[in-house]
Amino acid sequence: MDEGKRKAETPASITGVPLLAEEQQIYRSLYAYSIDAIFLLNAEGGVVDINPSGERMSGYSREQMRNEDFNRFVLPADLPKTSKSFEAVFAERLPGRLQFSFRAKTGELVTVDTTVIPILKNDTVVGLLGISRDITEREQSARILDVQNRVLELIAKSTPLEETLDNLLRMAEYETGAKCSIHRYDPDRNALYNLSAPSLPADYMQAIEGLEAGERGGSCGASVSRREIVIVEDIERSALWEKCRDAALKHHLRAGWSLPMIDGRGEVLGTFAVYYEETRVPTDKEMEFIRKTCYLARLAIEQDAAGATIYRMAYHDSLTGLPNRRYFREKLRQSILESEEQGLKLAVLYLDLDRFKTINDSLGHSAGDILLAEIAERLKECLDKEAFIARHSGDEFSVLIKDGQVPETERVAQRILAVFDQPFEVGGYEIFMTPSVGISVYPEHGEDAGVLLRHADAAMYAAKEAGKDTYALYNPQSETKDGDRILLENDLRKSLERNELQLFYQPQVSLFPTRRIGAEALLRWNRGHAQWISPADFIPLAEETGLILPIGEWVIRTACEQGKRWIDAGYEPFIMAVNLSPRQFRQQNLVELVRDILRDTGYPPEYLELEITEGMTLDVESASEKMRQLRELGVQISIDDFGTGYSSLNYLKRLPISRLKVDRSFVRDIESDLGDRDIVKAIISMAHNLKITVIAEGVENEEQLSFLQENDCDEVQGYFFGRPVPADEFERGMDIQNVPRGGE
Repeated sequence: MDEGKRKAETPASITGVPLLAEEQQIYRSLYAYSIDAIFLLNAEGGVVDINPSGERMSGYSREQMRNEDFNRFVLPADLPKTSKSFEAVFAERLPGRLQFSFRAKTGELVTVDTTVIPILKNDTVVGLLGISRDITEREQSARILDVQNRVLELIAKSTPLEETLDNLLRMAEYETGAKCSIHRYDPDRNALYNLSAPSLPADYMQAIEGLEAGERGGSCGASVSRREIVIVEDIERSALWEKCRDAALKHHLRAGWSLPMIDGRGEVLGTFAVYYEETRVPTDKEMEFIRKTCYLARLAIEQDAAGATIYRMAYHDSLTGLPNRRYFREKLRQSILESEEQGLKLAVLYLDLDRFKTINDSLGHSAGDILLAEIAERLKECLDKEAFIARHSGDEFSVLIKDGQVPETERVAQRILAVFDQPFEVGGYEIFMTPSVGISVYPEHGEDAGVLLRHADAAMYAAKEAGKDTYALYNPQSETKDGDRILLENDLRKSLERNELQLFYQPQVSLFPTRRIGAEALLRWNRGHAQWISPADFIPLAEETGLILPIGEWVIRTACEQGKRWIDAGYEPFIMAVNLSPRQFRQQNLVELVRDILRDTGYPPEYLELEITEGMTLDVESASEKMRQLRELGVQISIDDFGTGYSSLNYLKRLPISRLKVDRSFVRDIESDLGDRDIVKAIISMAHNLKITVIAEGVENEEQLSFLQENDCDEVQGYFFGRPVPADEFERGMDIQNVPRGGE
């Protein structure tokens, strides 16, 4: 249509309302040259007119849109709100505003912010004028960020990989109007295997399952071999689709694009594929979106693999393949929570091999390892599938039995003893081995995992004293109160009023660059007469008796007071890390207590860091809410002893944490233990992907430090940089410009 004809069709011809020539000219200018899309609808919702910006935005010409039902162009999901908004403008005769999306002629999703104005004739609404501004990029960026957060949350919750990818692909299909799939690449077979494809036909996915990667393996096969994005505009005419062309065309798939997912080591993990039912190539916006989506898919696959590796190494014994002590303790804690809710019972059996040391001393440790592996196999065979068995330590095993089997616990113990009736074949020798078994029952013998294990251990020693090769049930009546323990408890109750408690401070050091950035406040007890009591002896006692609450309050307050004194003395503020015990973390008034201490001492909240252990977060909902309230105060939160608690990836992204502290048990043998090295590397990589700072504790030598630096650990703490010392001695160290090493 020529410009003259377009100019003649003004609102006057649409509404019948006469306009002055000057007004018509102004209107035509605003209408024709507006950078926003402007459309006119009649009372029935039909398109009367659209300006040039609207044509450019939609991809449709004015002639193609005129007299069409406007709803035909609106995304189906947005139809209810657009209809409601238009009806409100008609009824109220007042302008309205809304956001909605539509598919452009190219297939791209376009989102607009629209103002809708009623057109009146004789006080009656005869049509609507819409002014739309393109906000696609802004909204798409927000949606991608939201999806990224949701994908990371799914990863952190250990959601199955297929479910995570399915969520990601549904979002991608919504944005692009395409059908998408993700495939895993097996380099040993040079083949692609399906991971997720929520909208593609099942028989098509079956047809391409195990497709060989290469130049005739479709867009995906070619993208693997070329290690670059491959765009096929027309599948029917492409030689790349030789092997799978018929399967694609059968389901009306005409265009196929694929992007390889390549990890940080340069290995191809798989491909991200996009299909359309018409021949076409991607726009620049679509390419940008596809790359972002592919990155999220790659991240999910990498984290799934890393999580499986960490879980296997951290929770299983490499020799026997059984769950290890960490796994057993967390399984026991979780089972106690479940049993408490359901009123069920549990039993713990603790096995220790009699005279096992003799085997190691006489035949060597390799023979001992073979024997332990064979014992593990026999135990697995003799126990029901419901029983949970673990290698607790060197020659000790533990078994968890749930409610239905508890009445038969002693018969289970007898079956275990019977396993050892037959000799074991090790290196050509017949070896006879016997165990001593101790039993404790929940809740009769304890309501805490540590207590149940300790009582099962005590029962095991009773079995040894009874002659070995037998079992014993824990007997509370036979256990007398230790007089020293009573005296220790009494003195601990008086320690605060006697000013016997003291805080020592150990430096925390950043590695990039190397500088002191914090200190951990550690509790020490001088009982009097220069008798220092180990924290391992008095802190569990304080937790058990409830004394940890007043002592813990004293620790936080004293650490904040000392930190404020250093700030007032002119020292640069740094993080003051304070440990919270499980009982402290559970107390109802913790947030109010911390708020009061910060107010009373004047210590800046952003420099106070509270350290909690993984076990405190078993109830994720409750823990996250309390941590959120602490973060609202400005306080930092870190996870202490990371890797020794329960399924870590299950909660990381849900909790507002600042730092992960890698447990010293992984750092201690990092120079020689390949398993510990792999665990530490995996933890650092995982944490960095989740934007969490990593600090490793227990660093004692240059070799450990070098390994951590090479693997981009952010911060360290340990004797290599300084032992815990009193405040005055720590302050003298603060005056030294260089960070001390080697315990200087």
